[in-house]
Amino acid sequence: MSTGNVQNEKVQQFVDHVESGEQYIEKNLTRFMHILRHLGIRISSAEVVDAVKALASVDMLDGIQVLTAFKATLAKSPEDRLILEKAFRAFFVTPEQKAERTEKRKEREEIEAQEMQAAEEEISYQVEGPQGEEQRDVTIPLTDEEKKTYSKLPENQKKRLNDYLNKQFQSNSVNNPEELITSMIKSSLNYWKYYLKLQDDGPPEINYTGEEEIDEILQEVAAELRDDEQLYYKDIEKITETDMPTAASLIAKLSRRLATRISRRYHRSKKRQRLDIRRTIRHNIRFGGTMFNLKYKTKKIEKPRIVLICDVSGSMAKYAAFVLQFMYGLSSSVQEIESFIFSEEIERVTDEFKKPQSFDITMTEIINRSESWGRGTDFNKALAVITGSYRHLLNKDTFIIIVSDTKTLNAEKSGARLSDLKKKVKDIVWLNTLPKKVWSSAPTVSIFSRHSRMFECNTLAHLDRIMRSQMLK
Repeated sequence: MSTGNVQNEKVQQFVDHVESGEQYIEKNLTRFMHILRHLGIRISSAEVVDAVKALASVDMLDGIQVLTAFKATLAKSPEDRLILEKAFRAFFVTPEQKAERTEKRKEREEIEAQEMQAAEEEISYQVEGPQGEEQRDVTIPLTDEEKKTYSKLPENQKKRLNDYLNKQFQSNSVNNPEELITSMIKSSLNYWKYYLKLQDDGPPEINYTGEEEIDEILQEVAAELRDDEQLYYKDIEKITETDMPTAASLIAKLSRRLATRISRRYHRSKKRQRLDIRRTIRHNIRFGGTMFNLKYKTKKIEKPRIVLICDVSGSMAKYAAFVLQFMYGLSSSVQEIESFIFSEEIERVTDEFKKPQSFDITMTEIINRSESWGRGTDFNKALAVITGSYRHLLNKDTFIIIVSDTKTLNAEKSGARLSDLKKKVKDIVWLNTLPKKVWSSAPTVSIFSRHSRMFECNTLAHLDRIMRSQMLK
């Protein structure tokens, strides 16, 4: 029998075992696919077969190889790959880790039961009956979900609801409108459920299975995804040391994704190199969809030259570290990046980014060597050096990216220099770490926004969106 036939027979046996559910490994694979689907990854039967074929070609005892096989056959987007990786780490664990997870789940359930019981007691009241009859107990009939929402309310909101109930029942001793009041309380809790979800404080929306072991995994993955999302939208200045490793990993992924998009850009072309499906369909609608007029695109030769000028004064040091890490990740794939840091003086750090070492080591070297890190800000001096000693970097292909809260000495002189710089380059993008709501009270914002396109940038979400939208125009 040929090697190919042996391999096909092996794959078919594996598929048969998966479908029959008779083997331990195959049962686990089936359960894992079930978990991925409940987490929102769309997986067809054909893709499951592809995954099985891939597993038959790797070392099943090597977790990295197995995870890579799953990513290659089941994930269709960066979001799918993130969910799949977290689910993989949660599902394929040791018996000791499973027991620990079960214990934590039981503790959570006990706390949740206590909170729900407290919620039920807090919104139960005794009221006077009509014409002097005995008091009677009135309980607002809430669902478990509504009790969970109530337990997560801020204390002042709980007090407002309780005050409302007391007022309504005391003022309607003869004919209490219980149904109307119950409806209003439920409407209020539904609003808070929606609001807490927007604030990332509500319970994760997961379609649970009812099977304890699988639901434990779903809860763990959902909590991790929620934590990542919170970090993505969290003010960089408020990111704690505990969150640093996760934030660093997230930044690395964002920079790699942007670098890949920059290197793969295409533009319209008459040369027959790559068919542009979208434009072809649009131009042939008049022919009833028949492809008479084909449109093509080709690799875009020119890539943006980026000059990063990053404020590392006392108020900016933490923001600067994150932006520099983002640019450090980009520089590994996009060659035309020049990086500078400034406060009282300006320093070029491009060469440090090109060293074959980790970002932590690179940043340690930069901070230890720097005479500017954490001092006051003089943007005018920085621009004088850029337009003088580094004028060869400035042309109509150059993007200038400035990271600063705009607070500086000699703001008017800096604005004049920035105006001159704008005439020499393609664009100036200013990432302002000040919240946009305070821009109107900061005179320097008005000065610098005349000569640059200024964006609020104090979260990783801001940084990612701005870099993608402005660097890929």
